Amino acid sequence: MTDPSTILTHFTIGKATPTHISPIVGGHINHSFLVLTETGGFVLQRINGTVFPDVIKLMENFCRVTAHLRAKGLITLESLQTINGKDFHLDKQGHAWRLCRRLENTIMASAPATSKQVKNAAKAYGNFTRCLEDLPQPRLHEIIPGFHDTRKRMDEFLLAVEADPRNRIQNAATEIEFIIERREWCQIIPRAMADGVIPERIVHNDAKLDNVLFDIQTGEVASLIDLDTVMPGSILHDFGDLIRSATPSAREDEPDISKIAINEHFIDAITKGFLESCGAMITQGERELLPSAGKLVTYEQGIRFLTDYILGDHYYKTHHPSQNLDRARNQLRLVELLEETT
Repeated sequence: MTDPSTILTHFTIGKATPTHISPIVGGHINHSFLVLTETGGFVLQRINGTVFPDVIKLMENFCRVTAHLRAKGLITLESLQTINGKDFHLDKQGHAWRLCRRLENTIMASAPATSKQVKNAAKAYGNFTRCLEDLPQPRLHEIIPGFHDTRKRMDEFLLAVEADPRNRIQNAATEIEFIIERREWCQIIPRAMADGVIPERIVHNDAKLDNVLFDIQTGEVASLIDLDTVMPGSILHDFGDLIRSATPSAREDEPDISKIAINEHFIDAITKGFLESCGAMITQGERELLPSAGKLVTYEQGIRFLTDYILGDHYYKTHHPSQNLDRARNQLRLVELLEETT
């Protein structure tokens, strides 16, 4: 990988002397670095070109969305231009790099999170979509086509199982059966969108609790981050992903599924916060599917983790060979628990 300090010289802060550069732990996709300089803090990211092959469209979406949010007075990420006036820099290996100002005096949710934090996170995601309702045309680019199309995810999963390029399906027979038994779930949200029962909206598409920053002093939400998947979709996916990420008692790759439990108080808090911020714009069709959204999005995520495991861990970063299998088992156990609550 190209030295991050070399990359910095291509941005408008290039003349400032970095006093500290270190990798940021966490995140499945991009490689991120904390940069401290004489002029302040920044986050430098090498964008994953496999996941995001069209960086021009990615950054067009990013800049349009953040500019619109700033115009409405919201705190959001700010991408700095290169010395050549570009939104990203391509290194000699063809990797795209982006530099954003660090959002000062912010912190992620506490561990464990509180009901207030998850409620405020839900309000922030609902408000995010509400504030983008009037984003001027043209339509945002669909950065990852079919990102939340569970029918497509199922097709990819079945092809992976059939191919089994790493001889791994023998390790996941129970999980494969679990997914196939519920395959009719794949139709619910995509069909409702296709039939016009629920509308297309601009949504975050990766609405995890980890992508919410809170003000250190007030505890209120300061900003949402990780905006690369902001594109047209269903608000049900954001609601469901927050249920998926905020309500379990164990981390996403916990291998001991007996440790996984659901905090039902958090489900109530998320629902209340979400409806407080965007309930007035939600349609009847969306409202009727809200109780199932957590289960459906978690099921989809389980499919994605298991597909990546079977194919050899090309999409999600892993630290050991069975990590994606652990993630899949974790998510499918969570599906079982969510089935009991809906």
